Amino acid sequence: MSTLPSTAYTGDRASTPRRSRLPQALSARLVALRVAFSHDSLDGALARGVDPTGGPLLAARAAQLERRRHRDTLARTLRRTVDEALQPRPPVRSTAALSARAQVRADADDVLALADRLDGPQPACVTGIALAQRLVTHAVASPLYADCAPDVLGRLARQAIASMDEPRLTVKE
Repeated sequence: MSTLPSTAYTGDRASTPRRSRLPQALSARLVALRVAFSHDSLDGALARGVDPTGGPLLAARAAQLERRRHRDTLARTLRRTVDEALQPRPPVRSTAALSARAQVRADADDVLALADRLDGPQPACVTGIALAQRLVTHAVASPLYADCAPDVLGRLARQAIASMDEPRLTVKE
């Protein structure tokens, strides 16, 4: 009885070396980790119209932004911000981010139109989604949270909607 493996068990694979999936899986995890740590700068680049196929980090972040679940979350956040701005100010100060209530109330229709576009069934260009993402997450400079000139919030919301509907314009980074 032979101790060598039978060809019935190895088949044709015995003649070809097996490639490890470890380097491929490791590189995918590294990309995901780098995207997690640099999503703000990637969002900024995508919002400026940089081509998401320009690199693995941009492509991974664009895929995250384009996911239905992410778009729905952005839409819910925008609607909740408008709802909070239209309600009377709570007597106790919460730890939540404070919105620029007057600006949100003034441009509520544009913000709600952006929310409707985000959770609508039609596909959207990642540039517009990235603009909406920056509105929601960039607390220092976003007109949702920081005081700014009148209609800046509405203009940015309309720009995000228009960018979702337009074919992608590529910008060299």
